[in-house]
Amino acid sequence: MLRTILVIARLLLAAPIAILGGCSAAEFTDKFGSSAPPPPADPKVYPSHYREQIAEFMRTYLPNPTKIRDASISEPVMRPVAGVPHYISCVRYNPRDADNRYEGLQTRQATFLTGNLIQFLAPEGDSCNGVAYQRYPAIESLVP
Repeated sequence: MLRTILVIARLLLAAPIAILGGCSAAEFTDKFGSSAPPPPADPKVYPSHYREQIAEFMRTYLPNPTKIRDASISEPVMRPVAGVPHYISCVRYNPRDADNRYEGLQTRQATFLTGNLIQFLAPEGDSCNGVAYQRYPAIESLVP
């Protein structure tokens, strides 16, 4: 009896998963239900909320996001990334490690595609040279 109940329970759990699995097709359906290819990613869309996106990312990226010092950020500029022009923003900051010691000034390049943050890495070559930095207090007061 118990075995029969377990088999039925497993089937009841597996059925919705199998049904929903069919919904994950790789095609894009617009609001009218017609299928069309997804819109192409556009690297030339300006990241209007870049400061908020970077701050939110850094909250999860840093092992100790509290009390960052000397934070500054550049306005997004168009630069080639892997040969394709993208908007990038450069960020300088002095983070604390897990033991609450400051690590020293670091520079990272935030890369955007279709206005959204897609990478946050050490700058490629001289991509952050010549950018104008502004204070960035939003990341100096992050809370985990």
